[in-house]
Amino acid sequence: MMGTHINQLGVAAPDRTPPSNRLSPTHHHGPSLLRLIPPVVVMAVAAASVAFAAPGSFAAAETYGVADGALTKITALGMTDAALNAAGFSHLYGVAQVAAPAEPAPSTTNGSGQAATVYSGLAFTQLTSGGCCVQPFFSPDGGHVLYIDKPAANAPVGIYAVDVQKPFSPPQLLTGSLGPFSRDMAYAADLVNKQTVVRHLSDGKTVTINNGGRAVSFSPDATRLIWSVEEQAGGFDVRRGDIWLASIDGKNAKRIASRYGGGLIAWQGNGQFILIGGKVKRTDDKATLSLLSLQDGSTRDLTQLERLRGGSLSPDGRWFLFSISQARDASTDGVYLLDLNAAAPQPRRLDIFGAYRWRDAGHLLYIPLVLGAASTELWQLDALSGQQTRLVASSATSPFKIAGGDWDVARDGTKLTFVSARDHNIWLMTLP
Repeated sequence: MMGTHINQLGVAAPDRTPPSNRLSPTHHHGPSLLRLIPPVVVMAVAAASVAFAAPGSFAAAETYGVADGALTKITALGMTDAALNAAGFSHLYGVAQVAAPAEPAPSTTNGSGQAATVYSGLAFTQLTSGGCCVQPFFSPDGGHVLYIDKPAANAPVGIYAVDVQKPFSPPQLLTGSLGPFSRDMAYAADLVNKQTVVRHLSDGKTVTINNGGRAVSFSPDATRLIWSVEEQAGGFDVRRGDIWLASIDGKNAKRIASRYGGGLIAWQGNGQFILIGGKVKRTDDKATLSLLSLQDGSTRDLTQLERLRGGSLSPDGRWFLFSISQARDASTDGVYLLDLNAAAPQPRRLDIFGAYRWRDAGHLLYIPLVLGAASTELWQLDALSGQQTRLVASSATSPFKIAGGDWDVARDGTKLTFVSARDHNIWLMTLP
């Protein structure tokens, strides 16, 4: 259990340093950290154009960009996408201001020193203080919220934990590794001296994977690894990528597929299949989305798409949510849902746009792009029926305002954690 791992590996950290000396929610910590958070889609707004970007829901009137590996606040909203890109910003994030519906003021529900608040019938609990921390995500059992922190000048940067039942408890260091991790958090992968090292967190044993220091993806049962070997020249949409499969110790490595401008998207279900994308041939106009059997090597082609972006597979592997952006036919840009169980899957266009996470096998939680909302709205979408239900409305009195796209949903679908844009602390919301 995650609690056992924390008890074995965790240590009580020293007194917290001021927020200015800590990791800030507005910092970007590099690709290895971004892999901790499931991919989502957000719309970035500049004066003259619109662009797709990576995860996030931001405070009103804030705009951010990624340049040289750092997430930087941009104040020149009059700059066009072209100007921002020329300045070195590879991703853009932003919102503006519109009116929001009125909601009742929140009320404090206990006097124990824990910041428990009820708003619109939902319970919100503050878990950390002092402007702490960034990139929260749940432990496998949902009993702890894990996050990246350096709680004191002499403390290591690492993954720390807070018990959801013990808000404001001293941070416990789970591991100095920053991931990615296996689904059960038993293993972590690190890049050490340009080599990929897989570490077993309970005993610290390591194994070096002979893959040239490439990022790995763990199978759901943490018995196998996948990585890609890509060409280093040519356009990104036509570069060949070879997909390799190996055991957890790197042995028995073999190439199982090749795609152009694509590769592994996700492990499906129990890990007997993987979802892959990309062009089958370099000269193809569209990418092919396929399920590849790891038992017999057979491939089932699902659909062909142009400029597929992002993508998130439901926990049971049935539903695949993705977006299309900057297609030659602009009318096809949007967010789509694909039923992989259908005999002939057909993408179904959804009337949503924003950041999203799967709540369970059949329900999606999403944060719509509402320009200048006073706080964050939260909606739920039923994948089968398409019904949409608003769970949290936007209001100036709402405690639910996410900073920097930092949010996650527990695997049992009962809780959501986020970094607050109001105080930059980690909060917990109990879902209805």
